[in-house]
Amino acid sequence: MAREESHTGYYHVMMRGNNKNMIFNNASEKYYFLEQLNLQVEEGNIAIAAYCIMDNHVHLLVKSDIESMSEAIKRINIRFALRYNNKYERVGHVFQNRFKSEVINNEGHLIQAMRYIHNNPVKANMVSKAEEYKWSSYNSYINKQDRLVDSESKQMIMGIFSGSIKEYRKFHLIDETEEFLELKEDLEREREEKARKIILYYCEKHKVNKIEELVNKRYILEEIIVEMLNKSHLPHRRIAEMTGTTRGIVNSIQKKYKMR
Repeated sequence: MAREESHTGYYHVMMRGNNKNMIFNNASEKYYFLEQLNLQVEEGNIAIAAYCIMDNHVHLLVKSDIESMSEAIKRINIRFALRYNNKYERVGHVFQNRFKSEVINNEGHLIQAMRYIHNNPVKANMVSKAEEYKWSSYNSYINKQDRLVDSESKQMIMGIFSGSIKEYRKFHLIDETEEFLELKEDLEREREEKARKIILYYCEKHKVNKIEELVNKRYILEEIIVEMLNKSHLPHRRIAEMTGTTRGIVNSIQKKYKMR
């Protein structure tokens, strides 16, 4: 399938280990990946607005055209695999052959994707704050010099915050409501977590200990299900299970509010 072309020139890219394997076993491998990424930047194939290297996948916010971006990632894959396979005496792909990408449509989408990328280690409970994670571009927007981060992109992004580091930090503390490229297993976990937070909020709001105590209060339950449909993106079956109702009730509420 042909990749969609971004009219802004920005793409959110995710690369993951082949067969869900761990690919960054230590710091030296992360450093080597960054070196290869920087080489593609220096060769003019891509510009990087944000990045985060996790243990088994990578998130990039890239400015490029599709052809150059694909070529850059192909070169990174080949060079990283050669070194990795030689080191661990193995053969075959290290990254999945086809990387995932989604277009960035506007400035709002751009900074949301940046926040999502920077907060990956926080959501994975690796750190409590994005700034504590060494292998992302978060701190390059505050006080750290980072040759990887595109200066024009950085200037444009910080301009959205009027150059305020305080506002940049506050923005990263906002709970994410949109969904971006993610590992399937992590995405499912995030959806469950969003749903649990919604239920907890309404239980606290109405001073009850569990959702079952609200089942007979139709207008409240309906409000909960609408929010879960909007924000959690869980299947109707799972929403019904979590709210103690039926899939038929969830379906009817979706139709009532003409939700997708």
